[in-house]
Amino acid sequence: MMTTTFEMNAPGMFDLRNLLHAHGWIDLLPNALHANGNVLERVDALASGQVVLLRVSERTAGSQKKIVAYVQHTQRISQKDLDELRAGVKRMLRLDENFEEFYALCSHAGAPWNQMPVGWGRLLRSPTVFEDLVKVICTTNMQWAGTKRMVSELVSNFGKPFPEQACLKCFPNPLEIASIPLAQFQSALRLGYRAAYVHELAVRMLENPQDFDFLNDHGMPALELKKNLLGIKGIGNYAAASMLMLLGCYDAIPIDSVFRTFIRQKYFSLAQIDLQQVDAIYAKWGKWKFLAYWYELLNEEEKSSGND
Repeated sequence: MMTTTFEMNAPGMFDLRNLLHAHGWIDLLPNALHANGNVLERVDALASGQVVLLRVSERTAGSQKKIVAYVQHTQRISQKDLDELRAGVKRMLRLDENFEEFYALCSHAGAPWNQMPVGWGRLLRSPTVFEDLVKVICTTNMQWAGTKRMVSELVSNFGKPFPEQACLKCFPNPLEIASIPLAQFQSALRLGYRAAYVHELAVRMLENPQDFDFLNDHGMPALELKKNLLGIKGIGNYAAASMLMLLGCYDAIPIDSVFRTFIRQKYFSLAQIDLQQVDAIYAKWGKWKFLAYWYELLNEEEKSSGND
């Protein structure tokens, strides 16, 4: 077993612990919290075919925070492998996103936003868009426990194992899913109707990768991006809003049971929700609507747990 370490500069106002705990993606395999604390651990299969165990932590060097990645591997790591791992860490931790405008809005918005801890705002995502798309499909019309089960089954059935710990597996890539007949894929998992969507997504990404180039177009307007997302089978309005957030567009709020319960209790005194009024509540946040709502939700949950 060999270990390779690399570091990356963290942006200003960065908090890895908050990033890992502020969103449920940490609960979905192959993501896990390492036993030593607030360290992200996951198995990844590289394009070279090598399967590695990645641990990502944070340290402070003077006034600069550093992202530290430890890679355990059984074969030599090439520069191309390292570049791929760096790109994955950068995407997962959103190291290229700038939240200064959001922080400025929060500072003038009153409670609870003006009390937001330093470094909040980044929400964990996957190293690939394919993994995020599949996980979002697994959240549709499903309680969180069911989502975790479905993702776990995908990883355990089709993910490649880490050589030194076969129980640890990576998230399957499009080829590993598309190469299996749909009927076999459906029978191996309990994804329900979602199995056909996941399988078709994998096939399309292999056969027509250009159809998904829009997912990497960071300058595309949110409305156009949403329209393209809705063209993917299995992605409806809720899933599109979730994917927009994962792509770094916070214009829309996913309307799920958590949102409806929170909004009803907070703003409508258990009365019927008026979505037009909901839009007005968050209109002032512009392109940061989702983050404004998400922090407000987490703040209320923290207050409730503190009162128990």
